[in-house]
Amino acid sequence: MRTFDDVASFICQSFLKKDEQLEMQRTISEASLIDIDIVKRTARTIRRVGIITIAREYPSIVEDPPDLQLLRWTVGKRAALDDNQQTFDWLHKGWILKEVRFKNDGKSVERIHYRMGYLLYVYLTNKQTDEHRDSLNQFTQYQSNAAPKMEQITYLHDERLLQLKDLALFLSGSLQWGLNDLEDQYVFPANWSVSKRINGLNFLLAFLMISSNKEIFDWKEIGAHYYPSIGGSKAFDAYKVEFLIILETISGQSLETLGMISGGQITSIYFAGELEGTWSNYRAGPVHALTNISVSQDHYSTGATTLWLVENRAILTRISAEPHFLQETNSLIVCVDGHLRSAHKHLIRQLLLNSRIHQTIFWSDYDEAGLQIAGEMLHSLMGHAVRYKWICPDHSIITNWSEYQHNMKRLLQYSKSEQEIVLGEADDWRSWINH
Repeated sequence: MRTFDDVASFICQSFLKKDEQLEMQRTISEASLIDIDIVKRTARTIRRVGIITIAREYPSIVEDPPDLQLLRWTVGKRAALDDNQQTFDWLHKGWILKEVRFKNDGKSVERIHYRMGYLLYVYLTNKQTDEHRDSLNQFTQYQSNAAPKMEQITYLHDERLLQLKDLALFLSGSLQWGLNDLEDQYVFPANWSVSKRINGLNFLLAFLMISSNKEIFDWKEIGAHYYPSIGGSKAFDAYKVEFLIILETISGQSLETLGMISGGQITSIYFAGELEGTWSNYRAGPVHALTNISVSQDHYSTGATTLWLVENRAILTRISAEPHFLQETNSLIVCVDGHLRSAHKHLIRQLLLNSRIHQTIFWSDYDEAGLQIAGEMLHSLMGHAVRYKWICPDHSIITNWSEYQHNMKRLLQYSKSEQEIVLGEADDWRSWINH
């Protein structure tokens, strides 16, 4: 049985305000519940400011878990519950407590809330501890299994070794991480659980192992090769799209380049402006589209000197529809469609290597995701001597990434908007190019 001192300490630390303390006054008629006064003591006064109602007894071992809706409660939650049987049961078992706050007269009720009870706090704390221990064991097991597999990897040829270099370095680094390092990895979305991140690492290792020694393979072979038992081919199916995006982000390569046949999945890259490849030639004018397959197998260049990288198709279609704008300004516009895939990066690298682009104009939404995409677009151009420009909501131009980041983070504290809100006209676009 938990001691009353443990319960009182929890209440004092979690719910009482400055100069407040608990004071036992009386018990109510139900023997299972206890009323405790909250009093505020100052140098001159003692005033009753509220009442806390709690369960009288708390078991040492929790045999039955709380109801599912209680699992989402936090220490700071104030809930307004009906005075029904369910609420009484939760109160009686110690899952919740009742907090009544008085007005200045010490009698009139100002508000009534239900708060996390001591037993619920202990249960959730123990649950979190158990989950942390399970996560640590799971991650340690991954590292133990991955280390010998990494040592046994051999590569088909030097080209594949270079293509997989960044992925191999990332996975080698993961063998030295602690659990906190895994949780802090920016490449994984913030809402991914530890278990999903470890599953993602297993997928990346499985991909590295098969891509390193097979020229061509399909999706099902990745899991089957890594988990030889029945059902292994489906091991990563639940997160296929998400895992492939992470793979492309880390490796900087398209799936086709790394040997995986698309299985009918084709990524489109929309653009407008002059573009020339070995098997195709596009003139400035309407919106065109390339595919991830064509980008991986062809070599593209452009006569344009200004490269626009925009987040949304609406910007692409509007600018391309402006008569003669692309030709007169010598511009090529590439739309990243809300997320920079490896095919986009591959195309951008080709253009920078094979063309004479003098400047790149970045244009993304003015929200958190837009700022992240702006960073991804910049990263895809690193190592190339071109001038960078970012378009701001007020139509001003910033040429320094740190300054743009600072301005956007300050702006996001007050407002968010899409590119289309500040689309502007042809004269605005020309002024940005000539800035």
